[in-house]
Amino acid sequence: MKVVICISSDNERSGGSFRVAEVAIRSLLRLGIEVNAIIGYGQGGRIKRLLGKNCHLVNAKSWKDLQGWIRMRRLVKQLAPDVIHFASSSNWMAACTFGLPPLRIMHQHFRPNIGPNAIKHIRYARLTMVGSNRVIAISYEAARQLINLCGIPEARVAVVHNAIDDEYLTASRRRPTDKKRLGMAIRVVEDKGAEDAIELLSLMPENFVLTIAGDGPALPRLKALSEEKGLACRVEWLGSIQDIDEFYSAIDYYLYMSWYEGFGLSVAEAMTCGIPVVGLLGDGEIAEPEYPLVTQENSLLLPRSSRRFCRETDMATLEKLRDAIIELDKTGDAQVMQIEAARLWITDRFSSDHYGRQLLQVYRDTLRLPRGYS
Repeated sequence: MKVVICISSDNERSGGSFRVAEVAIRSLLRLGIEVNAIIGYGQGGRIKRLLGKNCHLVNAKSWKDLQGWIRMRRLVKQLAPDVIHFASSSNWMAACTFGLPPLRIMHQHFRPNIGPNAIKHIRYARLTMVGSNRVIAISYEAARQLINLCGIPEARVAVVHNAIDDEYLTASRRRPTDKKRLGMAIRVVEDKGAEDAIELLSLMPENFVLTIAGDGPALPRLKALSEEKGLACRVEWLGSIQDIDEFYSAIDYYLYMSWYEGFGLSVAEAMTCGIPVVGLLGDGEIAEPEYPLVTQENSLLLPRSSRRFCRETDMATLEKLRDAIIELDKTGDAQVMQIEAARLWITDRFSSDHYGRQLLQVYRDTLRLPRGYS
């Protein structure tokens, strides 16, 4: 079997979907599958170093770049894969392969009906799945919505949860100091909960600091907010970082405050690195009953006062979280138990070996479908 994985950019800064694609490639290589990658924008990075000549750069200037479309289509023809998997790609990369022989697999990274733009997301999902032979959903609820709201036939939807590959995660916790870092690796947008994190920090003892890795449109407003609250010296803004290992090595706790999360890749990475996960549990499939990432044993996540897509307005909820974090920080045995439970949970359910086998099964099942199936 020959597989092509399509990725927008070979850059860790492009977010969690990049790391999903990287784990897919590493997992398939271990199984002896011939894997090529096509990168839409920019130069080679970690994927290029991993695959060498099997990583192909389109160097498109934008989605309007006609030459980029031509190069993309030509590459697919030359490689002639059995399966082309759009794991972390731009929509134009999928669109310009219409009519070519490889079976096409799309990746849905969140449930469609989330947030104030739910109707738009549902319509968008319907459009982007046109012409696909299979859709991979990263949660059971995302799969249900693809079927029930987007009209995708059930036989074309497969659930494959994200996974962690410890080959790119080698971070280890540094020796404890008086300063305690609550870390977040996020795209700095409103729904990732950075404003709630700043509010929480204002309630924490002064030796606690907030370290945020990532960039986004909400950054200027949140920097101003931290200054208004007199917390500028206790909030560390790292911006987009190239090496996620450095971030995990620097923090004492991973702070999860997202209003919604389809999987929680950074949470799983923190668990793998032995970083205790703390925060507020809102909406999303990170704790879906069929196959949860977080449980009461492997994390310290208190329920938000509301599952609405909005910031936490109940100060008592934040105070309760503050008290729970302080108590966990005092109790070494409780930390050790949580860390060990988290590592075991990831190894048993979200390992790259498990992921590779699931992906391979999806590819094989797709190849068995009649051509033109819909």
